[in-house]
Amino acid sequence: MKIKIIIIIGILCMLRTTPDFAQDTINQKPVDELFKMELESFMNVVITPSKLPQSGSNVTQKVDLVTSRAIETSVLGNRNLCELIAVLPGSSVTVLSRNDANWGTYGGIGPKYSTYMLQGLPVDAFIDPMSLDLNIIDRVEVQRGPASVIYPNYLSQDFAGIQSPLTGTVNLILKDRIEKPQTSFSTSFGSYNTLNGQILHQNRIGRFNYFAGVTYEMSDYTNYGTEGSWLNMHKDPAYKKTKIYGGITLFAGKDETQKVTLFFQKTFHTGDAGRVYRGYDNDYGTLNAGYDVTLNRKLHLQSHIGLRSYDRTWQESVYGVIDTLKSDNGVTQLIVPADLSLTWMHGKQSALSVGADYQGADYTTWTDPLVGYRIYGTRATSSQVGVYAQEEWRPVKGLLLRGGLRYAWVQNLIALVNCQSPEQSKRTWNRLLWSAGIRYTISKMFAVYANAGSSFAPPGLKSTSGTISMSDFKVPGRNGQLPNPGLKPESGLGIDAGLEGSFTSTLKAGLRLFYTLVNDAIVDNVVSQNPSQSQSINTRSASMGGEVEISHKIGSSLSWFANATYMMTDIKNDSNPDQNNVEIPFAPSVVVNCGLDYHAPFGLSIVPTLGYNGGFYDGTSKSSRTKYIPGILINAYLAQRIARGESYELECFAQCYNLTNNRYTMPWQFINTGFSFMAGLKLTFR
Repeated sequence: MKIKIIIIIGILCMLRTTPDFAQDTINQKPVDELFKMELESFMNVVITPSKLPQSGSNVTQKVDLVTSRAIETSVLGNRNLCELIAVLPGSSVTVLSRNDANWGTYGGIGPKYSTYMLQGLPVDAFIDPMSLDLNIIDRVEVQRGPASVIYPNYLSQDFAGIQSPLTGTVNLILKDRIEKPQTSFSTSFGSYNTLNGQILHQNRIGRFNYFAGVTYEMSDYTNYGTEGSWLNMHKDPAYKKTKIYGGITLFAGKDETQKVTLFFQKTFHTGDAGRVYRGYDNDYGTLNAGYDVTLNRKLHLQSHIGLRSYDRTWQESVYGVIDTLKSDNGVTQLIVPADLSLTWMHGKQSALSVGADYQGADYTTWTDPLVGYRIYGTRATSSQVGVYAQEEWRPVKGLLLRGGLRYAWVQNLIALVNCQSPEQSKRTWNRLLWSAGIRYTISKMFAVYANAGSSFAPPGLKSTSGTISMSDFKVPGRNGQLPNPGLKPESGLGIDAGLEGSFTSTLKAGLRLFYTLVNDAIVDNVVSQNPSQSQSINTRSASMGGEVEISHKIGSSLSWFANATYMMTDIKNDSNPDQNNVEIPFAPSVVVNCGLDYHAPFGLSIVPTLGYNGGFYDGTSKSSRTKYIPGILINAYLAQRIARGESYELECFAQCYNLTNNRYTMPWQFINTGFSFMAGLKLTFR
C-alpha cells in the first residue's frame, strides 16, 4: 500500500511542480519539428475505410489513430493488444486474465462485432491480441461504425465464433519504412515474479526495410479466480511466453511506386491454470504478405495473403486432495485470408474501389481420455468469398458521398460433430450487403457525417456443436460450451451520425450517436458459473447510444483527453419472458476515460490514464444472470532517461497497473488481480 501511495503522490507532485514543457523522446530532434511530424503523420495515414493514403477528414466514417507514442507508453496489465484501445470511446475492454481473451463489447452489441486486422488482413479478435507482439506495430487505426462492405467477416470457429465488422474494425499497422537503424534491449521485473526480456533490431539497406525481434516473459502469476471458483487453484498459475517475429518491406519501382511486404510471428505460450493437471500448451503462427503498386496517377492495386494457425491444447482433471488427470484436449484452426483490390481515382478526388477476398478455414477439436489415441469431436472446413464495389464521390467542395455493395458467400463442409456424422454435412449461405455514408465539411472548424450499413454472419461451429454435450449440463468438472444446433444466421444493421469540431489545430472535440440492430443475434449466455458453462442462443439485439470526446495538445510536451460513452441495450425474446427486455451481456451502460501525456525537458515521461466502467451482466436470464461493476481502473506509465550519447540512450521505466488495487469480479468467476507493476531498463543503440 505504501508503494502505491508514493507512486500516486509522485505523479501529482511532478505534474504540479515541473515548470516548462519540452518533448525529448527517442528521436533527437527539436521539439517543434517532432510536433509537426506527429501532426503530418495523422494527416497522411492509410485510413481503414478506404484503403487509400489520405487525411482522416476525407472519409465519412469516424477513425481513431493510436500513435506509436501512445503504443510505447501504454500499460497492458493483461498483455493484450485490446488494451491499446481501452481508452477510446465506443468500446469496453474486459480482458479476463493474462492468459485469457477480451470479452468486452464494441458499440454495445457484444464482443464479436468489431473485427481485428493485421495490415488490412483479418485476424482473430480473441486470440491474436493475446498472441501478437507490441513491438511489431507502428500504429493502430480504429474505425467506428459499419465496415462490412470493404472488409469481410473472419471465419474463426473458436471462442465466440464468426466475427463481423458491423460496429467497426481495428487495423494493426505493421512497421514498414525504417528511418534510422536501431537496436534495443529491454528487461523488466515486477509483480508475481514476472520477468520480461525483449530484443528488437531494425534497419534499412537501400530500398529494403526490415525488423526482427524476440520477446520472452515468464511469471508465477497469481490466483485470478474468485473464492470457490471452478478454477480451484491451489498453486501459482505459472506461464511462459516466447514470441519470435520479423518483417521486411521493399520499396521498388520509380519513385517507390511499388511496395512488397512480408511478416511472420511465432508464439509459444505454455503454463497451467493453477493445478498440477491443468496445463496448457498453445502454439500460434501468423504470416502476412502484401503487394501494393501505383499503376499510374489514377490506378492503385493492392493484394495480400496470409496464414493464421491456432493450436491450443489443455488438460482437464478431477480436483481433489491429489488431482487426477482426466483428459488432454485440443483445438486446431488453420485460416488463409487473401484479398485483391483496385482503386480508380476520377473526377475531383473521387474514387471507385472494386475488389474480391477469400478465406479458407480448417477446424478440428479432439480429446484424449487417457486411452492412448485422440478422439475427434468436430472436423470441418469453411470457405468464404466476397466481391465488392464502393464509390466515394465528391460532387462539390466539402461534400463527400459514399456508397457500396458486397456479395458474400459462405460454405461449411462438416465431417464430424460431437464424434458423430452430422445430419447435414454441407451448409451454404449468401447475402447482398450494402453501405452508405455522407460527410459535409461546414468550415475548417466543423464537419458532420452519417453512415449506415448491413452485415451477415452464419453461426459458428462451436456455437452449434459445442465443446461438451447437452448431457453435461451442470455436471461438475464439465466446463465448456453447450451445443445449440438450431441456431439461425444473423443479420445486422448499423447507423451512426456525428459532429467533429477543430477549434484549433490542437484542440478537438466530437459527438457521435449510433444505433445497431441484429436480428437473430447469436449471443453467448452464461448458463452456469460452477461448472463454467455457456450456450449460444438467437435473440433480437439492439444497442443505441452516444459518445462525446475532447482532446487537447498543449505545446509540444503536454496533452490530455477525455471521453464518455453511453449505451442502452435491449434483447427481445418474446417466446421466453425470462429473457425478454434484458440488457445485452458484457455491454455496460456507461464508460468514461481520461488521461494525460507529459514529457519534461530532462527526459521524464508521465502518462496516467483513468477508466470507469458502470457495469454489465453476464447472461440474458433475469433469474440467474449476474451483474459485474468494474468501476475505476487507473494505470500509469513512468520513464526517465538516465544517459544519452550520440549513438545510445539508456532509460528506466515503470508500468503501474490498477493503482487503486480494484479487485473487481468478472464473468465465469474471474477476478481482476489488483495492483501490479513492471520496472526495468531499456538500452537503445542507433
